[in-house]
Amino acid sequence: MRFPQSSNIRLASYTSVLLAARAVVSQPTGGHSDAVSLNIPKTAPGASIEHDPSFASFSFEPAFWVEFFGNSSSPNQLAFNLLNRIVDHGGQPTIRPGGITMDSMIFDPAGADPVRTTNPKGGVYRTTVGPAYYESWLNFPEGTKFVSTLNFGNNSLDIARDMAVASVKYASNDSISFFELGNEPTNYPSSRWKNSTAAYVQQWKNWTNQIDAAVNRTLGNDSAAEFGSERWWASSATTDKSGLEVRPAALIPAGINSDDQVADYSIHSYPFSTCDPARAVLATTQNILNQTELARYADEEIYPSAKAALDAGNRWIIGEFNSISCSGNPNVSDTFAQALWVIQSELIYAARNASAVYLHQGAALVFQSSQQVNSAGQDGSPGYSTYDMFYPRNSEKRGPARVLPSFSSQLFMAEAFAIQDTRIRQIETPSGVDKDYFAAYAFYVKNKLNKLAIINSKPYYANSTSDFTVTLDISKYGHSKKGTRAWLKRLTAPHVDEGSANKTTFAGQSFPQGNATGDLDVESVGRDGIIKVRGSEAVLVFFDKRDANMNAC
Repeated sequence: MRFPQSSNIRLASYTSVLLAARAVVSQPTGGHSDAVSLNIPKTAPGASIEHDPSFASFSFEPAFWVEFFGNSSSPNQLAFNLLNRIVDHGGQPTIRPGGITMDSMIFDPAGADPVRTTNPKGGVYRTTVGPAYYESWLNFPEGTKFVSTLNFGNNSLDIARDMAVASVKYASNDSISFFELGNEPTNYPSSRWKNSTAAYVQQWKNWTNQIDAAVNRTLGNDSAAEFGSERWWASSATTDKSGLEVRPAALIPAGINSDDQVADYSIHSYPFSTCDPARAVLATTQNILNQTELARYADEEIYPSAKAALDAGNRWIIGEFNSISCSGNPNVSDTFAQALWVIQSELIYAARNASAVYLHQGAALVFQSSQQVNSAGQDGSPGYSTYDMFYPRNSEKRGPARVLPSFSSQLFMAEAFAIQDTRIRQIETPSGVDKDYFAAYAFYVKNKLNKLAIINSKPYYANSTSDFTVTLDISKYGHSKKGTRAWLKRLTAPHVDEGSANKTTFAGQSFPQGNATGDLDVESVGRDGIIKVRGSEAVLVFFDKRDANMNAC
């Protein structure tokens, strides 16, 4: 979780634009004369890097680990139902137990499950973990990889080193893919490095070298060699202009990777915020679904550092992100709008060559901001973030444990990247369709058009005077045998502000407890190639029927 500042959607210059209701050109649903064509390149040159099924991954605030996942002997069945469905649909998310609270974690070899030390209002001072914390990673679906996150905030090499060693000692030998030293150093006290990039780099390299040596001794020569030397995330910075410049564009020329330790450069992304009233007023459904502004934020705030990583020959990732920092905005990020936002944002970053994106899940953090919208329960119990894809436990603040509408977007993304080495490119918005609330992406496998994602994010409410349907013609693409040109799975809900997972469906099925309810509905696209996408809907189009059916649940 970040405390965003000047990098948010600009308050002065964008307020009037973002709050204005801009109508998409409605396409009649009764005929095809007004259908618009998509111009889709049939081959991949010019598309993104190759992506794999771990592209859509997750970050979980570690202080609330037991609430989300239980422990090694008593796992939270709801959480694992959801993760298993994602795997069933072709995803293989990596798990980052990270966020602000990782910078006050300690490992106690005599400890057990994670225990929070808090004040009466739920403020987290410390999270103490024992071997059982790392052993609980064995509950995850087979093949799940983890980021071992280390405390840099307490400025104790012993604490950080002990956590790294414990993770490789008690977790499965091959389950850890990366280490991460510290969360959002841009928000550390300015006295730590006196805003010196060089001072930060010197300490980071000194610690990571010593931690590597301790980990290698624990693993032994063969396992250490198999792990490799490029095992670290570097940066993990927000886009805030805080005085300390530790984004990749600054770290790379400062020599952060002179010892070839860096695997990924991590950047955190939160385009909206409820950390204070001025920014909370902008965190609306209309605004978070504005494709133009989401792309602008990515290009201006994220991509310069991403490009620096790519130019240096390294991968870059969104190591933590969500729609609205400081735990979301009730009645916005806990509705179907969040599902559309997830798809829009993850595809924006996929097309810009991010190797992975880690969607953050957690609970309100009392120390984050004295002006924030969200809070813990009155008894200090967790107030789960409204941008979460599920509430893992019954709580005083959020009510019963339940799945939220945004979960189904994870199934959409799992199927989108289910095939190894998938490449992606954004398709130009057709003339007559409002580019602020429409996006289309083509997917390629082995240089051949494989899928198409279409998002019509124009907010559709119960009292809308139009359903904002866009009618598209894809008759130039796909098959013509037996009158079928393609197949599609539709992500939809009655309205954009729908708050129930029971009424949110992907391919006709809802997932209120993580298990499919309802009959699978894979729609056929006829020989005319016509696809209709209502406002506040997304569709995933398959040009190979086997792919459309491979993840049916």
